[in-house]
Amino acid sequence: MITHVTIIGKGRVGESLGKRITGITPITGITVEVHSSRQVIQSFSSFLSLTSSVFVLACKDAYLSDLIQHLAEHNAKELHGALVMHVNGSLGTDILEPLRACGAMIAAAHPFQTFGSVDPSALDAIGWGVECDDDAWPLTEEFVKLTGGFPFRLPKTDPVSKRRYHAAAVAASNFTYAAYDLARGLANEAGIPAETFLVPIMQRTLDNAAKAMHDGTPFALTGPLVRGDMDAVQRQLDAMPENLREQYIHLTDALKEVIKRAASSE
Repeated sequence: MITHVTIIGKGRVGESLGKRITGITPITGITVEVHSSRQVIQSFSSFLSLTSSVFVLACKDAYLSDLIQHLAEHNAKELHGALVMHVNGSLGTDILEPLRACGAMIAAAHPFQTFGSVDPSALDAIGWGVECDDDAWPLTEEFVKLTGGFPFRLPKTDPVSKRRYHAAAVAASNFTYAAYDLARGLANEAGIPAETFLVPIMQRTLDNAAKAMHDGTPFALTGPLVRGDMDAVQRQLDAMPENLREQYIHLTDALKEVIKRAASSE
């Protein structure tokens, strides 16, 4: 049972987790402390709580190895019997092996979400991809549910599968910004307000995509490329400002592949 959570990392994910658990403390009685990873790494003596049930490593990827090594050397007593998890999406539990040697249970538990700010509502009803041993699963499951998420034990945890898992998050979030950026640039060139014209069609597209995923049906693709009207596509390309032309070509090529796969599956 979780009674105390220690979060190491004061970035958007760490702070969002800290705010979420602090917000439910009056109901659960769970206490939480949040430390910066740099503060922990640079300390020469332990100041972490001996009573912590769960340690969450939410630091930048570049600091993770150093943080784990430091914890193994200076905090074995605090970690013994506790659950230590990192929230990196592409790394597995193997990086945490030095902490297992300290008597800790280990888990890789990744919140499948984009954190544009410190906002605990981003944790609501999201999936967490979890890699852990059976002994670590009960506390990992409890922690993820406490934050408002859905814990899912990944069926494939080899390095290639983990990278594909993380790339799915990148594609669902970051890659869409390439299309939004192109649309915003073209809206500005056309003299129309992006917030009035683009936001409703973006929201409708997301709703259509969500419905297709829930129903297991093809995406509701529309437009000249789907209709095979290559003359119209060429006219659009000819009208592109020079600084947006390459972006338009790349996204058009990507959509061609989507259309081709959709046609081959019919």
